[in-house]
Amino acid sequence: MTLCVSVNFIFLLLPLPEHKPLIYKSCMKKNTTLLFAVFLIPMSVFGQDFPTRVKEAYALTDHNYDIDCAYNRSKSYKLITPVSDTLKNPNELTRHFVVENGSREIPMTFTLSRIGRRLSYAITFDNTHTTRAKFKARSFLIPPILDEEFNKEFETNRIGCSVNFAYALPVILQDDNYHINVHPHTVYDFQNRLKEVVESYLNDTSYKSIIMLEADNLRGNKVDVDDFFDGIQPRLRANNLRSKLENVPLETTLVVSPAGNNRFQMDAQNEINVTFTGGNHNYCIWNNARNILVSLMNSKNAPKLNFHYDTNALVAQQDGMEGEGINFTTASVYRNNLLVELLSKELTQKSYHAAYLLHFREDFAKQFSSMYRTFTIHYDAPGFKESFTMNGDGIKDLEVSFNYY
Repeated sequence: MTLCVSVNFIFLLLPLPEHKPLIYKSCMKKNTTLLFAVFLIPMSVFGQDFPTRVKEAYALTDHNYDIDCAYNRSKSYKLITPVSDTLKNPNELTRHFVVENGSREIPMTFTLSRIGRRLSYAITFDNTHTTRAKFKARSFLIPPILDEEFNKEFETNRIGCSVNFAYALPVILQDDNYHINVHPHTVYDFQNRLKEVVESYLNDTSYKSIIMLEADNLRGNKVDVDDFFDGIQPRLRANNLRSKLENVPLETTLVVSPAGNNRFQMDAQNEINVTFTGGNHNYCIWNNARNILVSLMNSKNAPKLNFHYDTNALVAQQDGMEGEGINFTTASVYRNNLLVELLSKELTQKSYHAAYLLHFREDFAKQFSSMYRTFTIHYDAPGFKESFTMNGDGIKDLEVSFNYY
């Protein structure tokens, strides 16, 4: 008991008052040997805690499961919104949605069933129309409803669904100021150029910080569905790529993000600011920004969305997502892969940003043209500046900015 009092007194002298109740509670429950270990944590709380928290984030994500559905290039305004969590019953997964087309809303239920060793799914619209198929792939376009009039009204042939295992649940974005650090490991930051600047963002309380942890794109496919229904928890290998980060506050959110392809959910009305750090700007960060935009399109809300790219806190890889235009030479990447250095030449700046923007202006904007009435993009970078508005067939007026400094 004497040791408890003295340990708690020392914590009062540290600039971590939010930990005092937790440490005091632990002190009352654990023996003196464990107390001494607890006492050591706040003395180096960031460096000691981060690797453990990373492993725990992977382990917790392995337990996730959910059903997700959305329209894929619908011809007119259509929206699918989940109205329940994904429910697990013996040999069955179910989730309920609402589908709307601008003139009416109908319920939709997705059910994955196991009968013996056979897996199949059924999707019912408006408690009347049902389509069924064998469950083979984790993501798929559903078979259209046979009723031609109903199929035409709700474009059921353009609905894509996925049954997700070991996949992070959507990150909820509100009207706020976010810092997203993407894949902070030494394979991308092989010259250790990002540690100090990233940690300065992580410890800036004006941001809500999120760290995206690298993972295999098909990691969830390693979960055996029969094992899942039998209650056998998956044991997937955690990503062992090392990070130089040490000063990571405990309140920083950790999300397993395969190639930046995690999901987001909009819960904002006014404005969202997202500042990116980490790597790679022309691949994983490209994916992450795109997935935020997808969530904006598939939402009833229409907040202004601002992406901020600190080119001194970002790296890039040789081959970019969109191929030619956002690629770099091997020599330039290995000389210095900081984005600010890779874009130091005026000609490179113009060609890179024009190619980076091209996807959002063309393929992306056309893919979601049924979801907006107007879609305005502002792109502001050293050596390149452009603004334009596209017209669509939807009901929302959306505004997005890409800002580099």
